[in-house]
Amino acid sequence: MKQNQIYLSMLLMTSLLTLTSCQDVVGTGGELSEILMNKTLVIGTNAEYAPFEYLDGASQTVVGFDMDVVGLLETHLENTYDVDINVVVKDMAFDGLIGSLQANQIDLIAAAFTKNAERAESVLFSDIYYQAQTVVVMKSNQTKIIDYASLGGLKLGAQLGTVQVDFALEASGSAQNIKALASLSTLLSDLEVGNLDAILVEKPVAMNMVQKQSGLKYTEEIAFADDDGYAFATNHGKEAFIDEINTVIFKATENGSLASMYVAALDASLGG
Repeated sequence: MKQNQIYLSMLLMTSLLTLTSCQDVVGTGGELSEILMNKTLVIGTNAEYAPFEYLDGASQTVVGFDMDVVGLLETHLENTYDVDINVVVKDMAFDGLIGSLQANQIDLIAAAFTKNAERAESVLFSDIYYQAQTVVVMKSNQTKIIDYASLGGLKLGAQLGTVQVDFALEASGSAQNIKALASLSTLLSDLEVGNLDAILVEKPVAMNMVQKQSGLKYTEEIAFADDDGYAFATNHGKEAFIDEINTVIFKATENGSLASMYVAALDASLGG
């Protein structure tokens, strides 16, 4: 057990050190042969969603669970094809990720990206690596929100481009009551000043919000439509690349390292 923990710590440190950020580097849209030839893997993300991806305060590099899994992919490609891979992370607006992928600016979306039928028309998904759960974040003194029905008519916020926008619309019943913004920090500010009654996010993100900002709470007792879970995404026609990612997800799931990495990432994001 201790050896596995030591190996995991070394692996996380390696992926942190090799992840770099350079907005000028251009990807290939997920063409495996070109990724290997260029020795560069370009990741698109939105670093505002701890514990999955966020900026490390000291280094200002993008860290988090998704980046740790990308580190596993990097190691897998290097070992399989005997090549050194430079991982470049592009931090961008969440709702711009698919467009950047289709424009071949990146190779892979790694951004707590929910796998669903609508997005599958535009991207090629990997297998699911994390099963998500939507929760409701509100002020600590909020007493009106007790069940799904109580969300009707309330002003709800969610990050632009996420499935939580759809969940919020269905729950509130009016598009006029929904605020969808690219920035979670702006949504939090709106919640704080009373422009919103609640925000819909994934449970680990809510845990971070409540931990780092006083006066907030969240409930996971309200059931929303099933979230299909998080997956990585590249362009259609890039099955060779997706096969390599699926191999990584399968092996990490089977040996338990994926679950261990998630726990470690969540603990790190909460300051543990």
